[in-house]
Amino acid sequence: MFNSFKTGPVLGNVFASFRRFKHEYSPRFKEVEKAQKGRVSVRTGGSIKGNSLEFGKIGLRLKSVGIRMHANQLQAADKVLRRELRPTKSKLFTRFVCDLAVCIKGNQTRMGKGKGAFDHWATRVPTGKVLFEIDGPIHDKVAREALRKASDKLPGLYEIITPESKVRVSLTHLIDKPAPVDYAEKLNAKPSKKWANLQTHYTDPMYKLYSGR
Repeated sequence: MFNSFKTGPVLGNVFASFRRFKHEYSPRFKEVEKAQKGRVSVRTGGSIKGNSLEFGKIGLRLKSVGIRMHANQLQAADKVLRRELRPTKSKLFTRFVCDLAVCIKGNQTRMGKGKGAFDHWATRVPTGKVLFEIDGPIHDKVAREALRKASDKLPGLYEIITPESKVRVSLTHLIDKPAPVDYAEKLNAKPSKKWANLQTHYTDPMYKLYSGR
């Protein structure tokens, strides 16, 4: 009875066949969580996170008011940079994540009936945020020209920075880069109970007898 039925190949997980490439700015997760519009944060507490170079020797930093940027705008700048850096075989570092789902509703649509459908990915860029960094065997003039062309693709005003540049904390205020803090040394000087137990784990031979069980 069942001999006439032909069995096809068994397919695995369909979502496992999809791959997120490095040039794509969509998040790695598949579930699209709708978010409120929100506003770009203004760092009133003096935070300098992400305002200086970490991986490269030259970079592009926003110096105007914070902006919510479209993923396609950032991809256009990325495309320009990769085209300029390809002959020099330099490395390009991105310092942002497009994890904000922007949803829209059609024109002349009545109010209510839920939020609109997902349209594109975006990210919020505060003042002083570094977007791109370049490292490798590239001449300084070539790198600056590549960053200048990339800034033309993005909204806002930008500045080209080096490791010696000051840290931007606001639209008009720049400060010297603070010295790095050795948090391990601070904890050893005044250890907490949890940190003291953790250090005992590495020095007391009794702990080594039961490690890995």
